Amino acid sequence: MKLDKDFSVIDYDDLQSKVMDWLRFPLMVAICFIHIDHQLFISMNPSVATYSVYFLISQILAKLAVPLFFIISGYYFFYNKNGKKTLFNKEIYISKLRKRVHTLLIPYLFWNALLLCLYLANLYYESHTLLSPFQILIEFVSHKGSSMPVAFQFWFIRDLMFLSIISPILYFIIRKGKLIIILLLSIFWIFQIDLKVLDNVSLFYFSLGAFFSINDRNIIKDVMRLPNLFLYIVVVELLLMDWLGNCPPTNTVHTAVNEIYLHNTFILFGVTSALNLVAWCFKTGKLHNVNKRLSNASFFLFAIHPLLLVNIFNRLPLKFLPHNDFTLLLVYLLSVPAVSICAVWLYNLLKKYFPNFTSIITGGR
Repeated sequence: MKLDKDFSVIDYDDLQSKVMDWLRFPLMVAICFIHIDHQLFISMNPSVATYSVYFLISQILAKLAVPLFFIISGYYFFYNKNGKKTLFNKEIYISKLRKRVHTLLIPYLFWNALLLCLYLANLYYESHTLLSPFQILIEFVSHKGSSMPVAFQFWFIRDLMFLSIISPILYFIIRKGKLIIILLLSIFWIFQIDLKVLDNVSLFYFSLGAFFSINDRNIIKDVMRLPNLFLYIVVVELLLMDWLGNCPPTNTVHTAVNEIYLHNTFILFGVTSALNLVAWCFKTGKLHNVNKRLSNASFFLFAIHPLLLVNIFNRLPLKFLPHNDFTLLLVYLLSVPAVSICAVWLYNLLKKYFPNFTSIITGGR
C-alpha cells in the first residue's frame, strides 16, 4: 500500500491494525516498568535525581499503557471484521463470551492457580498456616483483602471479563448516548468518582474504544485529523507539569500522584499522542511491519513478568552490587529489558516444544 499525503488513499483499517498490533509489546514493557518493586527502590535511598528518573518512567510515561490496552480491547470486542455496520445481538454476545472463556478465563484461572500454589506453599513454610477452601477461592479475586487477585496483574483480565459480561448494557448506552456517555465517563475518571463495581480506568477507556467500534469510526483516522504540532506541544507541557507537580522533592515513600486531575489530563492527551505518533511513523515509512513474534509473546510477558522482575531481576543484583545511585539506576533501567528478553525466549521455547499447552495458558496467542 502506498501512503500518500492525500489521506483519501490511505487504507486506515490496515493502518489501524498495524498500529494496535505494534503497540502491544512496547505497552507490555511499560507495564513491567510500572511493576518495578517500589518499596525496594525506596529502601535503597535514591537521590532526588535518580528517583525523578524512576518517577518519570514508571509513574507517568508507563501509565499510558493500561488505558491504551483497554481502548484496544474495547474497540476489538465490538469490531465487525466484515466492515459492515456493527451489530450486537444475542448470538453475537454468546459467541463473544464463548471465545473469551478461552482467551481470558482459562489463562486467568491457570496463572492465578499457579501463583496461589506458590503463595500457599510459602505461607505454610513460614507459619504452618492453611487457608480454608473459601479463602482459597477468594484469593482468585481479592488477595489478602485487596482489590487485586493473587496474580495481581490479572486485575486487568478480571475487569475485561466483567466488561464482557455487561457488554450488552455498554452497547446500548453507547449506541444511544454516543459522545455524551463518553464525556460523562471521562468526568468520572478524571475526577475519580468511585463507581464501586469497576475501576474508572477500566470502564472509561474500554467504553472509549467501544465507542469508535460501535459507531463504525476508525480510531487512527480520527486521531490523525488532530493538529500534530499542537497535540505534541500540549502533551509535553502536561508531561512536565505532571512530573514537576507530582514527583516528590525528597526521598520519601511516594506511591501515588497528588495532582490526580493534572495526571489524568496528561494520560488522556498522552494516549491520543501515542496513537498519533505510531500511526505517523507507519504513514511516513519509519515503521514498516509488526514483529509478530514480539506481539504474540506480549501476553506471556504480561503473565510471567512479576515472577521474573521482582524475585530475580530486581532483588538479586542488588544483593551483590554496591548500593549507590549508579547501580540502582542501572538495575532499574536494565531489569525490564532483561525480563522482556527472558520472557520472549521462554515463550518461544514453550511454543516450540509444548504448542498446545502454551496456546491454552496464553489464550490462543
